[in-house]
This record gives sequence, structure tokens and C-alpha cells, in this order.
Amino acid sequence: MNTKRDGAPSQDTPSSFALPVVTDRPAAASDVVGEALEHAAANASSSEPGYGQTYWRSLEEKLGAPDYLEETRPEFPAGADLAPTGFARREFMHLLGASLALAGATACSTRPVDERLLPYTKTPPELVPGNPLHYASGMTLAGHTSGLLITAREGRPVKIEGNPDHPVNQGAAGPWEQAFLLSLYDPSRARVLRQGKSPRALRVLREELANRANKASAGDGGSRVRFLSEPGNSPLTGDLRNRILKKLPNARFHSYTAQTHDTQAEAARALFGGQPVTAIYDFAQADIVLALDADFLESRPENLAYARQFANRRDPNNGPLNRLYVAEARFSITGGMADHRLRVKSQEVLAVAAAVAQAVGGPAASLAGAAASKASLKADHDKWVQAVVADLRGARPGRSLVVAGERQPAAVHALAHAINAALGNTGTTVKYVQSSIAEQEGLSQVRALVEDLTAGRVDTLVITSWNPVFSVPADTGLKELLDPATNPNRGNLTVLYTGLYEDETSQYVDWFVPAAHPLETWSDGRSFDGTVAIAQPLIQPLYNGVAESELLAMFLDEPYRPAYQMLRDYWQGQAEGQGDFEARWESWVSDGAIPGTQAAPVQGAPDFGAASALVTGYSAPAAGELEINFVYDYKIFDGRFGNNSWLQELPDPITKMTWDNAALLSPETAKGLGLEPGDLAELSYGGRKLTVPVWITPGHANDTVTMSLGYGRDGLHEQVAKAVGFNANAVRTLKAPWFDGGATLTKVRGSYKFSLTQTHWRMENRPLALDMPLSELKNPSTATEHTLHRVKGELKFGVQDNLPAFDYDKGPSNPQGYKWGMAIDLSRCTGCSACVIACQAENNIPVVGKQQVSVSREMQWLRIDRYFEGSESDPRMVMQPVMCVHCEKAPCEYVCPVNATVHSDEGLNDMVYNRCVGTRYCSNNCPYKVRRFNYLHYTADKTATEKMLMNPDVTVRNRGVMEKCTYCVQRIERVRIDARVEKRVINEKELQTACQQTCPTQAITFGSLNDKQQRVTQLHEDERAYKLLHELGTRPRTAHLIRVRNPNPALEPAASAAANQGSH
Repeated sequence: MNTKRDGAPSQDTPSSFALPVVTDRPAAASDVVGEALEHAAANASSSEPGYGQTYWRSLEEKLGAPDYLEETRPEFPAGADLAPTGFARREFMHLLGASLALAGATACSTRPVDERLLPYTKTPPELVPGNPLHYASGMTLAGHTSGLLITAREGRPVKIEGNPDHPVNQGAAGPWEQAFLLSLYDPSRARVLRQGKSPRALRVLREELANRANKASAGDGGSRVRFLSEPGNSPLTGDLRNRILKKLPNARFHSYTAQTHDTQAEAARALFGGQPVTAIYDFAQADIVLALDADFLESRPENLAYARQFANRRDPNNGPLNRLYVAEARFSITGGMADHRLRVKSQEVLAVAAAVAQAVGGPAASLAGAAASKASLKADHDKWVQAVVADLRGARPGRSLVVAGERQPAAVHALAHAINAALGNTGTTVKYVQSSIAEQEGLSQVRALVEDLTAGRVDTLVITSWNPVFSVPADTGLKELLDPATNPNRGNLTVLYTGLYEDETSQYVDWFVPAAHPLETWSDGRSFDGTVAIAQPLIQPLYNGVAESELLAMFLDEPYRPAYQMLRDYWQGQAEGQGDFEARWESWVSDGAIPGTQAAPVQGAPDFGAASALVTGYSAPAAGELEINFVYDYKIFDGRFGNNSWLQELPDPITKMTWDNAALLSPETAKGLGLEPGDLAELSYGGRKLTVPVWITPGHANDTVTMSLGYGRDGLHEQVAKAVGFNANAVRTLKAPWFDGGATLTKVRGSYKFSLTQTHWRMENRPLALDMPLSELKNPSTATEHTLHRVKGELKFGVQDNLPAFDYDKGPSNPQGYKWGMAIDLSRCTGCSACVIACQAENNIPVVGKQQVSVSREMQWLRIDRYFEGSESDPRMVMQPVMCVHCEKAPCEYVCPVNATVHSDEGLNDMVYNRCVGTRYCSNNCPYKVRRFNYLHYTADKTATEKMLMNPDVTVRNRGVMEKCTYCVQRIERVRIDARVEKRVINEKELQTACQQTCPTQAITFGSLNDKQQRVTQLHEDERAYKLLHELGTRPRTAHLIRVRNPNPALEPAASAAANQGSH
């Protein structure tokens, strides 16, 4: 049957979530960008009376375009009831990869250390069948290590959390750490150690490398041996490198990862006489923060601590609020939290930094003078800069902070250090310590390696860095040098590469070694402050992976020792003479961190005279009207997580895009180029061209195009990553790896279909995500009708009714009963999406693929809504996590014909899966749109290893069943059992939902509202608390707290601030 409904795809049309949809674009019904810009003033006043200026999610919604209104009018998206056809179910499930195996699990008999297996004569008390065990471990990303706490069930890891005992991340974990669990069980991982195309035993490789090392040592000391590795922060790996260099003194190690800190390191070395130095910031003490293209709130390991420090200063209950200024090109997570944001080209950040430096004086003024000839401040930026300077100088000495981003050149970093010194921040909000990454890193190292390869000075190359053939800029020529088809001298070079997958680099090497996953081997690593974490395995290598330490040890030609033995022996040597090592070792492994290993402070003051050469030697970007920007992706980083479907389907925090990247433009630039969202355009830069789709982003800098890295992969076996998005590295250069002028963007024929979330359903101008200036909180009499005053009225108390109160399970050990509730503080939420991945991992939530997301069939129980307010060109942004709010008067319960959704005595809105017959009446009646329906059997066709991923405490849902957030009821029941055995009430600290536990900023709080001492109860009673859509009389158990901003009156007068509050 070939039927189309409201523009939905034909039932007979083949589709695939991983393949782009390119079609001839019909004539646009309306010029969305042009109309939005031309009619902004008229539309700004079109909201309902009393609600003020409208919040909006997209330009189409802001404009009120007829096509958009018609599309979002129906309760469900067009085609939501149609199942895709045209390809086999088995093929579909194969493409979904590891995350689709969400059924029960088979226990795996594993051992983390290769030792003798002996039977228990008496079972240890901690080993109780069905009870989880928790192990401290760690994960290294971009040269920094996070402390992790891994939950294991019957010998298999099933959940990754942050280690609460780790001094840096303190229990927080970002999306990447948590999603890396999915990569452990990925059936696409490499399995075969091979030489060329022939499988080889590990013994053969060990002999080959030992022979090569011995021959090189006896010859010229290894002058023709090169290593390309990730930036090294592992003490064990560093020791192995030193021992290799002792044997091969002329060999060279090059460090590279796509996300490097080379410009930061360059500036620090200049300031401290060539020492490897790292700046550590303390946002807890900073009253005024200026971020110069620095996205310090996103979820890399070093930023988890910064995010918590910053969020603590955004809570009005914790004391004075800080104030954040951000200057950047693309809208970032940090920019979304800014009190004042200046949208500038990336190359204009130097001018902003120089203007601030000139005004604050001291050592900063001399550097600013050197920068005067390199960049000049635009006239329309002067007012913003003057307000920033006044705030910085008005703060007490040591109570401000200026941070420069790693994309910026060393000159900007030097200026930031000078400004901090002039403001007295050195030693308080800025501290200098010995860097955990001692060697130089970055593209300069790749350039040196390529020069040696081109000159024929290398005969052995060992690559342990992630996929350099894909991740380096296209003009490095590394791929051509490794490809025998383009390098006639390739036969004189032997290349060995180790990785989790057979990727782009593996296609051009002589030896390929499957790498061990971090949860399969022993290792160590340093956090950005130097703290060492011991990473222990939780499972035997599933695919015969080899640890990097074991691979490097092969060059030493020593008797084989497993990674565990090498690690233990190394630290035993470090602890020599310090008492009982066995007790120390057990404590380090158990706690996950070695105390006292923080990096030593740097002695002496920075020499800003020596740093002046960085400014005078700075080469300005190429001239040209359009600037090109490259950024790493919020979801798949530099591409190394491209085969992780959890992250591919995670909506981008800003664009809400899934399974894709795009060329991001401002509305004004798009209009000037004649481009609409989804248009295909040819991006040209440096003689290279790339056809990309366009997406228009409010708040983006004008005359700038931004592309995220990591997409457009063509690895051999990474089926999820393959053919997803567009490869920005194809037009990236060594000269300007992050930004440059002189790009062009030209519209070509065709269009591209994106899969975005938060595009269906109209908000009807309802007040959802609210924010307000601090002045209104301090002086409620000045509050506008739609902020604090309105919350205290209709929103807080809702529609009055005569419903009886619930009887919350009173018992002898709990006379008050439990009344579960949640509070979400919008002042703390950055939108990093760590909670979304935590929920997905905890609750066995499937991935559905790009095609299904395009018809609004995404399955995440928790979503983060992103709203703009203000003008299309320069709006503010507010994030709002939304999941089932567990209404006391739940509309979903009244309409279910089979009683599949019911209310518990403790206030939970429960789902009884085996009753559900899939009418979807509940979803239709839910005003929050938080229910998810299984249109397909997403858990079919799974492999044995995929089965091991799932949480056995959570039911796996089948096709035709509705599901939603349960407040992690399985965690409630587990602690209830413990409390019942011990005859006590449940402690607030022992019960955390998955989203609450991982949140870096502690924006989510959960507990019993019957206990007046619990934090969740206090937050519900806070004057900022309001219940989402409570005017409907639903009585939500989840309260949101209004986001509080701290604007500078010089940039946002009180009258203007009051006028800018609004609703959706």
C-alpha cells in the first residue's frame, strides 16, 4: 500500500537512520530567515496579555510561519503511526549497534587479573547474588583522567558513575564517561591482531617488536623509530616511555589528539621559562568571570570540577551570585549561562582581550600595546568591554577571573594571564602547577612527524593516538604518506596501529592490534590537578584487546608481565620506604585515587616580558569576509565516540540536532548568502571544498560559519558512525586548525533533512522555563507579573480543587510515610546532557535511529528543552530538564482503558508494562509530552555481548508498550530493602536517581517531601520554586526553580530587564 499522510514518507520508500536524505528543494513557501529579521519587532509583541515577551525554540516558531503552525498543530507528528518499511528488521537492528540490546543479561565469568582461579571455601560477605558491587576506576580523555565508580552485576559492568571520593570530579560524570560503557560491549570492535590481512598471534608481534628494538638499539639508537600517542598523563606509561628512550635514545615520541592544549602550554612555557605549567582555576572564589572563547562548562574531565564550582556561585541560597561575561562566535553551553554575551568572530577575541588588558593596566598593558597592531576593537563592542573592565576593576583583588579557550592562539592566553596578574588573581582564582602533560603536544608534533616521514627518516612508526588519518587536518598529508598507492617509498616503512575499531587509520598500516577497553585493563592517569587515579578492569578483554602499557613493554624485550603487574611494580617502587605497601595499594585501588599526588605549585612569578614575543609574533588570520570555525562536537567529541549510538542520538544542547553536524550560520549571514535551513552549500577554504547542509543558529556571530569535528567517517567496521554527517577535517588546515578568514559558502542544488528534537508541539505561550534578574529576587515589589509575582500566584498554587490528599504508606518505622518528589534548579543547569545519558544507561532505553527521530519517536525519558528569549540575532538562552513530573492528579491515569498507568501510595506515577496494550491515550493526554512509545521491537537481534550491558533491575520493554521516567523506582526499592532490614527510614544521602547522581552542577535533587529536613523539601518551599503547567491542576511532584541572572546595570538597566521577562 503506497499511502502518504501529511507529507510522511511513503510506506514503500526504503529508509535508514544512518544515510543522508538529499533531494531537490522545492520552492520555499516563505523566506524564514528574512521574514524573521524583518518582522522581529512585530512578532515580539504578539504574545498573550500578561505574559510579556515570548520565549521561542526556533526561528520558525518566533516568526509564527503558517507552515510551521500547521505542522505543529496536530497532537502527534505526521506519520507517527506508520512503521518504516523497505528494509529487513535484521538490517535495521544491525545498524543500531550495541545500544539496542536491552534485554536481560547473561552472567559472565571473568577475572580482572590473570591469576590462578581458586574456589571459594567461604563466600565473601560482599558477594551476594543479585546485589551490585561497585569498583573505583578511571577514564582518560584528551590528556586528563576522571575518577569513576563502576557498578558490576555478576561479573559485568552495567553502569558508570563519577567517583564521589575523587577530589576533582567528586561524583560527577559527563556524557562521554558514561556512554563509554556502551563501547565496551560494541560488537563492531576490532577482534583480530593482524599483519597486513593475515591474522597473527600475540607472540609473533612480541617477537617482531623485540627484534626491531634490539636491532635499532645496536645500530643508531633508534633514530628511525617514531611513536605517535595521545598526550601522556599516565605515570606508568611515562615510565615505559623513559625506559624505551633509555634503550633507544634517538627515538622520538610525538603526542597528538584532535583536542589539544598546545596554545595554552605554549603561553605557560613562555611565562615560566620553558617549564611545563598548567593554570588551575578556582571559580568558587571568582565574583566576576570573563570567558574569552572558553567553554569551561562543557563536560570534559577537567571541567567537571569547574562546572560545580561555578554552579555553586549561581545559587542565590549560597551567598552572592557571580557574574559571567562570555565573548565567543558560536553559542556554547557556557555562553548560554552568561549574564552578558558578546558574539564576535573568533579572530576578534584577541581585540577584546587586548582592550581589557589595556584598561586594567599593570603587566597587561604592555602586552596590550604589542597587540594593538594585530587587532583593533570594533566600535560597537566598546560599551560591552568598558562594562566588563569596570566590573573586573571593581571586584576585590583576587576575586575575579579571566579564562581563555584552547582554540585561541597563545597570544590571547598570554593576555589572559597578564590580566589575572594585574587584578591580583594569581594565587587565588588562578594557581600555576607543574603540568601533568610534560611533553609538547598538538599539531606541531604531527607536522614534525610528517616532515620526518616525507624525508624518509622513519622506518618504524607506532601509533597509539586515536585515528590520526581521520582526525588530522587534510593538508598534513599523513594519509598519503601511509598509503602505498600514493607513497612510492611506503615499502621502507613499517606502521603499527592499535585501536578499539578497524577505522580509517587501520586501512593503511602493516600491523593492527585490537586495543583493550579501559574497563578491560589496569592503568593509571592524572587529573588536571595532578591527582593520580588507579583504573582497574571489571571484565576480561572481550575481544582479545592489548593494553597500551603491554604494547610499549614489547620494545624492552623483557619477560612478559601483564599490565597489572607492571602497574603494581611501578607504584611499589614509588612508595619504597613509606611503610606497608600492600595496605597502601589496596587503599589506592579501593578509593580510586592516590592521596598526595597533586601537582606541585610552580615557584616564581610569571615573566610577562618573555611572553611579549607571543603577541608580537602572532600572525593575524587571512583576510576575507567569511570566517570558518572548527569546534569539537558536544556529543562525539573529535569522532572517537562516533560508533556510540547513545551519543549519536543525544540532541545537541544548542541546535537539538541528532545524528548529524551542519554548517552553522547566524540569521543575518544566512540571509545575506540566500540560504535557508537545510539548504546544501559548497564550503570552500584553502583550495579545498566540502558540500554541507546549512543550519541557522540564533546568537551565532555574523560572517562566521562553524562546523563541528568528528563526522563523515568511513571506517571499515564502525557501522553506526559510517556515513553520518560531514567531515570538517576535509577543509581544515595545519596553518589554522581552529579558525581563519577567507572562506566562502555558496548555495548549490538540493537540500538535506535533519532529525531534530524539540520541534513538535506548540507551547501556546505558556510560561515554562522562567528566568529573572537578581534585582527582582531581592526586591519582589519590582518583579514583573510573569516572573516571581506570577509564580507566587497562579503558577505556584494552580487551579484549586477539592481532591483528597494521598495517604503515603504510613508504617511503624516511617510514621510520616514517603512522598517522593524532585526539584530542578534552572540556575544550576547548564544543559550538558550528562543526565540524559545517565537515564538511558540506567533504564535500558533503546536507540531508535535518525529516521525514527525525524518523526518524533525518540525514546529518551529525560529531555532538556532549550529556549531562546530576545532577538533572533542575539538572544539569551535557558535550559530546562523535563521528565515525567509524577502528577498527583495525572491526566494520563484517567484515560488508560486497561489501568496500565496507576498511582502508588508514595506518589509515583507507575507503569505496569504487561498491562499496556498501546492505545497511546496516556501520551495524548499528557501535557508535558514525556511518555515514550515503542513503535518497534528495538531490542531484537542482539548479540551475546550486547546482552551483558543491561541493568537487570529494569524491565525491558517490547513493541507496543508505553514507557516513561519512573523516578528510578528500582533504586528506591533497593534502598527500601536495606532500610527495612535495618529497621530504619530511608536516608536522603543513600537514595539518588541516576540523573541526580551524575549531574556535575547538582541541579537535580530528589527525596521525600514529607521530611522537612531534606533538601528537596526546602527547595520546593523556596521562593523561586514553581510547578510546570501547574495551572492545569495536575499537581506535579517535580518543582523547577527560576533561573536567576546577575546582569550588569550598565548593560541591562532595571527597566529593560523587567521588560525582557517572558513566557513561551
